[in-house]
Amino acid sequence: MLNLQLLFESKQQFQIELDKININTDSPCLVRVYACNKEENEIADVVNDIESILSKSKIIGCSTSGVIYKGKQYEDHILVIIEQFRETDVITGLVEYTNKTPREVVLEMKEILGSVKGKAMHIFSGAQWIEITECVELINQILPDLKLTGGIAGGEIGHDKIPFVFESSKIRKEGIVFAAYINDDMNIFCDANISHEPISSVYSIDSVDGCYLKSIEKTPATDWCFEQFGIEKLEEYRFWQQIVENDELTKFPLILEGHHGVSRFLHYDSTKGKMSLYQMKLPENTKFRIGYVSPTRCVKECHDICVRIAKEPIESLFCYTCVFRKLYLENCAEWELKPFASANISGAFMLGEIGWNVDRNEVFNGSCVYFGISEEESYITPDFSVFNDLYRVHTDDDKLVNFVLKKQSLAMTHENQLLMDKLLDQQEKSKQQLFQDSITGLGNTLKYTNDKKEMHFNKMCLIQIENFNLLVSRLGQEGYHELLKDATRKLHHYLVCLEDAEKFNYYILNDSTLFIAAGSMVTKELFIKHIDYIYDHFQTMHFDAVNEVLINRFIIVNADKNLLETGILALKECQSLQTHYVDYNEIDENRGNSLEKEEEILNVLNYAIDTDNIIPYFQGIHDNKHQCINKFEALMRIVDEDGNVYVPSQFMDIAKKYHLYSKLSISMIEKVLTLFDGSNFEVSINLSAYDISYRSVNEFILQKLSKMKDCKNFVFEILEDESFKDMEVLRKFLKEVRKFGVKIAIDDFGIGYSNFMAIAQMAPDYIKIDGSIVKNIQRDELCKKVLENIVFLGKQLNVEIIAEFVEDLIIQEEVIKHKIQYSQGYCFSKPVPFAHLTLS
Repeated sequence: MLNLQLLFESKQQFQIELDKININTDSPCLVRVYACNKEENEIADVVNDIESILSKSKIIGCSTSGVIYKGKQYEDHILVIIEQFRETDVITGLVEYTNKTPREVVLEMKEILGSVKGKAMHIFSGAQWIEITECVELINQILPDLKLTGGIAGGEIGHDKIPFVFESSKIRKEGIVFAAYINDDMNIFCDANISHEPISSVYSIDSVDGCYLKSIEKTPATDWCFEQFGIEKLEEYRFWQQIVENDELTKFPLILEGHHGVSRFLHYDSTKGKMSLYQMKLPENTKFRIGYVSPTRCVKECHDICVRIAKEPIESLFCYTCVFRKLYLENCAEWELKPFASANISGAFMLGEIGWNVDRNEVFNGSCVYFGISEEESYITPDFSVFNDLYRVHTDDDKLVNFVLKKQSLAMTHENQLLMDKLLDQQEKSKQQLFQDSITGLGNTLKYTNDKKEMHFNKMCLIQIENFNLLVSRLGQEGYHELLKDATRKLHHYLVCLEDAEKFNYYILNDSTLFIAAGSMVTKELFIKHIDYIYDHFQTMHFDAVNEVLINRFIIVNADKNLLETGILALKECQSLQTHYVDYNEIDENRGNSLEKEEEILNVLNYAIDTDNIIPYFQGIHDNKHQCINKFEALMRIVDEDGNVYVPSQFMDIAKKYHLYSKLSISMIEKVLTLFDGSNFEVSINLSAYDISYRSVNEFILQKLSKMKDCKNFVFEILEDESFKDMEVLRKFLKEVRKFGVKIAIDDFGIGYSNFMAIAQMAPDYIKIDGSIVKNIQRDELCKKVLENIVFLGKQLNVEIIAEFVEDLIIQEEVIKHKIQYSQGYCFSKPVPFAHLTLS
């Protein structure tokens, strides 16, 4: 998919931005528009400008209380998101809700969607419809497979502007707009940071009148609030900043029972003398607990979401967050976005958020909902380093403590006193939970980072549970967690008995890895001594109750800097070693530079992708019969900001490790096919097992070929050293591309395939002899015999042969002697950019 995010300034600027990413203006796309503090006529003009350029676009949007663009907050701006898909359809609609029940609205939405099943859907509601919660509940029932994201249209409370929603030119104050993604294979990421901690027992709402609460626990709602919070005088505040600074009720959201932390905020309506909810209502007999807004909980949830995001394929990440988050907790909406700033996260401030929470769609209040989509395996890497500072967020803790102390100095009811005491206890518990793994009780990586500042760790032992996946499959996640807790207890009982036990600290990295860290106060000899002893006792751990065994691998790392990062790298690099005890420092003397080099190449890759500096180079292939170069092989290069050129051996492993390979491959294929479209010269493009097996790359190739003028001069080189898990996928792909006249070559032949029958079934047009064989045919008799057999095979299969790595005339003489049709190598041509080729 192609994704463009921008702050709309003019039609001309919009066109320039579209041109930068090669959006096809004649193809369908979804455009979402978020208008912060704009009039309806302004939005109508913007929509007209967009439609004049993207005539087949589907446009939805709403007014908002602010927008987020590339991780930064803006007011009085228009945010535009354009998504153009390769294999996803989009259905949009607008339903007016005036004089309709929520069920009628949902059934009308279902009618627009028709028989197709959407996988996910953006949904925006006008701010006047307090039935939105019931509407979402009905969507859960009627369209149970649909994951929602969106919210209630925003604006400035206290101003006369009424929020609105729109689909193309249809702008409505009382309506719902939506856009559903239709693609069963699309990757969807949904999560929510709620950050509200319960501090009371369960209460019940007895009676309601629309969005007004009449009585709670058989007490008038206004009296109940005074009783609980010790608020002597209830007042109404009209503007957001006034509400956050002065309305003490915003400190205590109502956390709904059975909804996994979903909350509602109360405010006082002075015109009616009643307690009211913001923009929505609750049914009678709703159960809830009093909660408070916890900054430490917010940081922990943000950290956990980052961990989940790093594991999920995401091409575009968006968030719907509450305007409250921009105002309270010293602007938590700003600091909770920092981990995603490098991922260019965008978002909108709503008056209520809609999203998926655990197992159902919910309407949130005061939360941040994250939504990510992807058609391919493209990953976002959050910046975890920001948590080094985020865990210190405590600004509003001080305000909360002062509030509690103030209330406790007044004459208070017994209920009120219990609530305030509970608040202080829960606040301290939240701080502890920020640094603690909820399953094992061990310190987490945030705790490690905090401790490292004081203890200056420079030694670590990672204990990896090697049969983790097998245990989870047999015991289930809960059963495995019980086993993990038992294992950490056993390890703890031993560690506390160690010599200098207080100098050893242990933590949990993830469900399958624990680690022990120590600083310079523990000598290397002592550290190794203890780890050896632990290894002797805990390399295998038997659990008779479930008849299971934990098999553990121990990896020791020493590093003055980036200790944990080096440990994680060691886990990956030591996977293939056939030993359960590894001293990483002994096997990798160059480890000190490995992380820095990896980071350097990763930065180059990201720069090349962002700036479209993935450059095809071309090496000529010499026709030995006609004594000329009439074919070329395309070879990938990337260029950094200083103009340095990198070859695949320098970056390809890291590109695959960080899930960037498909972006490189698609860019390369598209450029080569475009450059040689209609050419009289053959060009070959390398394809890996990943390219052919991964659906989005596979279909991109077929789609691109369908748009070419003539494909008879395109050759796909199948890398012979790549293993295909499903040969049927390969055969199907070859059959499809041959319909366009594309030829097939087997690359690097002679070093991988042992199944000659499989080669015969592929019926290649060319076989390229691996360069390691060609360049040694003079001095290695075995290489000469292998080459002769490949040439014989080619004749039997009527396949033309290309010899690679023909570096000089001496090797070329051998190639001619064996009657090989084509030669490729520095003897005839070095790889050069397209502009340097002579195609005449």
